[in-house]
Amino acid sequence: MSVTMDDRTGFGIGLGYMLGQLKFNTYLSKDSQVKSGFRLRRSVTWRTPPPLHVIPYVQQVLDIGDFLAHDFDKEGFLAIITQKRLRLLLHRLDKEYSIINAFADGAGFHMWNWVFDNPVPSSYGKELVDWVKSYDLEYESVLIEKS
Repeated sequence: MSVTMDDRTGFGIGLGYMLGQLKFNTYLSKDSQVKSGFRLRRSVTWRTPPPLHVIPYVQQVLDIGDFLAHDFDKEGFLAIITQKRLRLLLHRLDKEYSIINAFADGAGFHMWNWVFDNPVPSSYGKELVDWVKSYDLEYESVLIEKS
């Protein structure tokens, strides 16, 4: 099957698949190698990996952000640099298509963005405790808003 950049239907299929199947994960885990004692973990995974016939359409969307096939795999977008590029792409697409509120995992997407905009403090103490409280409050407000 040949897919061209002029295939707007294919682009829509790829974007729709991404909106419905991307899952955004963020959590803190203990890590003695980090000064604060905790490391922020984040990933973007597929709820269901794209089937072979959908991959060219997803790639059409990713081509806008200059993603290569090896930038994502059946698991998703795991490397932080790839996630930063994905974030830029999604915000760029939002300016054109208003997609931000269309993610099936809207709460996860919101919190994934929130942790980029609100980095974890580098040392343990009041700042980290306040950050965790802010994270929890933000998450609770998003859950209320999305329900």
